Amino acid sequence: MASCANISDVRCPELVIFVLKMTPRVCTIVYGFINIYKEPWQACLSKHLEAYESGASVGDIEYAITNLYQRNNTANDCGEKLSTLSQHYEECAKRAFQHNLMTLWRSSVIKHQLILDLMGIEQNAFAPYDSGATEESCFASARQSKEISVCRLICMTRKYLAFFKGDFDTAGAVYELSQEYSIYSIGRQTIILVTMFIDGLIALYLARKHRKEETKWADIGFRMLESMKNWMKHSTWNFSNKCFLLEAEYSFLKEDHKRAIYCYNASIASARDNHFIHEEGLAEEKLAFYLLHERCHKDALDHLYNAKKCYESWGAHALVKNLDKAVAIAASGFS
Repeated sequence: MASCANISDVRCPELVIFVLKMTPRVCTIVYGFINIYKEPWQACLSKHLEAYESGASVGDIEYAITNLYQRNNTANDCGEKLSTLSQHYEECAKRAFQHNLMTLWRSSVIKHQLILDLMGIEQNAFAPYDSGATEESCFASARQSKEISVCRLICMTRKYLAFFKGDFDTAGAVYELSQEYSIYSIGRQTIILVTMFIDGLIALYLARKHRKEETKWADIGFRMLESMKNWMKHSTWNFSNKCFLLEAEYSFLKEDHKRAIYCYNASIASARDNHFIHEEGLAEEKLAFYLLHERCHKDALDHLYNAKKCYESWGAHALVKNLDKAVAIAASGFS
C-alpha cells in the first residue's frame, strides 16, 4: 500500500485523492485486525499515524480518529510509557468530542481513565466534559441503553486494572460480568488479544485459589493458552512471552516446578527482547510470587526488584506502590 510519504510522486491528482481517502479505511482493517497476527505490534504504530494524517487531509475525520484510537490501543499493548499515552488518549478524546464522534470519545476517555489509574493519579477522565460523569455512571448508562461495546470496554479495562493491582477476586468477578458482553463476537484487535491473555492468567490464579472450581477456571486458562500457542506459530514476537507466562502459571497449577521455572524465565526474556516492558514486569512479578510460594525468599526479592524497575520505566506508579508491600513481606521472610 502506498504511504503518505510517497503518494505525492503520483502524477494523477485523482489517484492521489483516491489513495488518501482509502488509506485510513484500509489501515483500520490491515493494521488493526490482520497484520497484528504476523508483524510486531510496534511496527503498526506509524501506519496508523500515517492513516490519521491521510484521513484528516481529505476530511475523513471518523476514520482518521479511528486510526488514532487504534494507534493508542496498540501502543498501550506494547507498553508505551504511560505519561505519553495519557497525553495521546486525552488528545484523541478531545478530537473525537469536537467532531461529535461519541463512541470514539467514550472509548478514549475510558482508556484514559485506565492509564491514570495505573499511574496512580486520582483524576476523573470524564470531568473535563461532564463534571458529574464517572466511569461508573457511564457503565450504568451504557448498560441501560444496551451499548454493548461500551460495557465490553469498561469490563476489559476493569479486569486489566484489578489484575495488575493484584485484586484477583475483583478481576474474577468482572470476568464473570464480562461474559454478558462477549469479546468473541467482534473483530480481534490487540486489545482483544491482550484481554484473552489476561483472562487466562486470572483463571489460572483462581483455579489455584478456589479448588472447588478448579476445573472450571483451569479449562478457561488452558483455552487461552492454546490460543496463544496457535498465534505464536505466526508471530513469536507478539505472542511468545504471553504464551510462556500462561504456560508457567498452568505448570504452577499442576505443580510442575521445573517447567514453571523454565517458562517464567522464558517469558521474561521474550518480553525483554521484544520490548514489552510492562509484560516483562508482569512475568518478573509472577515468578517472584511463585518463588515466595516455594519459600525461596531471596530469589523472590530479586525478581520483585526487577518487576519494580519495569513498572517504574512504564510509569505505573500504582503498581510500584503495590509491589513495595510484597518487597517488605519477601524481605522479612529472608531476614
